[in-house]
Amino acid sequence: MLTVGGYTRVSDVGRLGDGRDGNEGLMRQREDVYDLAKLMRCNVHRMYEDNDTSAYKRRVKRNDFEAMVIDLERGLISGILAYNIDRIARQPRDLERLIDIYEQARRPMVFATTAGDYDLTTADGRFQARIHVTIANKFSADAARRVARQKRAEAIDGRPHKGQRAFGWMDSESLDEREAELLVIARRDIINGKKVATVHREWTELGIRGPQTPPGKTIGYTSVKYVLRNPRLCGYRAYIPQEVRERSGRVDPVEWLIERTDGTPVKGQWETIFTPDEWRELVDVLDARKNTGKGRKVGSTVTKRLLTGIARCGKCGAGLASGMYARGTTSYEKYGYYYYCRKADGGCGSLSRSGPAVEEYVEEALLGNLKDQARAVRSAAEEDLEPAEAKATLKQIDADKAEARRLRADDLFSLAEFAREMRRLEEKERETKENVSGLSVAPVRTGSAAARIVREWGNYTIDMKRAEIQKSIEAVVVKPVGKGGAQRGVFRPDLIEIIWK
Repeated sequence: MLTVGGYTRVSDVGRLGDGRDGNEGLMRQREDVYDLAKLMRCNVHRMYEDNDTSAYKRRVKRNDFEAMVIDLERGLISGILAYNIDRIARQPRDLERLIDIYEQARRPMVFATTAGDYDLTTADGRFQARIHVTIANKFSADAARRVARQKRAEAIDGRPHKGQRAFGWMDSESLDEREAELLVIARRDIINGKKVATVHREWTELGIRGPQTPPGKTIGYTSVKYVLRNPRLCGYRAYIPQEVRERSGRVDPVEWLIERTDGTPVKGQWETIFTPDEWRELVDVLDARKNTGKGRKVGSTVTKRLLTGIARCGKCGAGLASGMYARGTTSYEKYGYYYYCRKADGGCGSLSRSGPAVEEYVEEALLGNLKDQARAVRSAAEEDLEPAEAKATLKQIDADKAEARRLRADDLFSLAEFAREMRRLEEKERETKENVSGLSVAPVRTGSAAARIVREWGNYTIDMKRAEIQKSIEAVVVKPVGKGGAQRGVFRPDLIEIIWK
């Protein structure tokens, strides 16, 4: 009596929409396999079962199918029984794996279904099996094409995706308040300079899990990047074809926005977390930090200290590096670290300064500058100045946007050309609005933003503080003390020069 493995499979339970979990289908197949085993006088070693698992999708791993293949190779089982061959394979490559094992086996083997037997050790048997799997593959491809067409039509209509919920929502339409709040905070902090890696670490410490996070795990770094870029956050509808997902895995959803003929994104029918402008600003910041292929990522810093690369030597002009004082020394106990001009970086190597005091001086100067900006903007707002030329410029920008949309609708603009033109006009619009106050020197930030930074400065991370410093300060020049000018333990602000932008 041959010992065989029984195989059962149900695919895509989530699409049924009737509350079934697939177990009923597995049970029916299981009964048929046991009846087949009695008829063929085989002993079933074990039942290999894959529930809610596709045999057609290339990137789907069928755990029990893989276990069955291994047991077949090792000789623990001498064949496979199933309800139908399409339960075992819908991709020719899966059948070919089994054929290789049957051809090389030097023992009696069986490959049978309730619809008929296939002798995979003979050319005729392999031919019949290949035909049936090819037909099953064609049926799956036709069904996938129909489903894809339906899903794209739903996307164009703005209807929400009915599959697994997105991070930030309880279902396809309603927000999850806790996750939505996490996203709002993450956006604000990233705009202010925080790294995605820092956000990921904070979420990990909070035990945050995503919809696709495996049991017992926390959300992954790539998942955090994905949810922050999801157009769904601001109500935009995206559609990523299934074949793209299967070929490339997780792709950037920003590149798959659904647009109307006039080039405007399709708005979905669900609650949103950000406005379109807020989401675009976040995506722009994340894009600015992507690796350029020339080493350090643009917009990011690989550093532990607040002023590394910002502080410069007053003697040779080189950027200062940071180092730790020797453990056990008085300087280590009092200051911990210092900035110094390093010869290896092309500097003179003859200047150093304790770090904390310099940083504290720069932080106080920056916060004072921000407070002045907040007061200046409030004063300008009270005067309500709005030059006529700014109004004219904004009016022309609106006209140019309308013309760009018309050209896109008439297919005279490619999607790439339209996107570049709209970005250029939006940037010009933003700059014009920032300058309509009529001040001779426009503040770097709005009054409310400057006030918020001052208020929240104590909660900023090092990378967030560095980002704010670099927006306002060109360099911090640390001047040499000179002969006889050193006073141990005394900080001299006159030897620190802040060069403002």
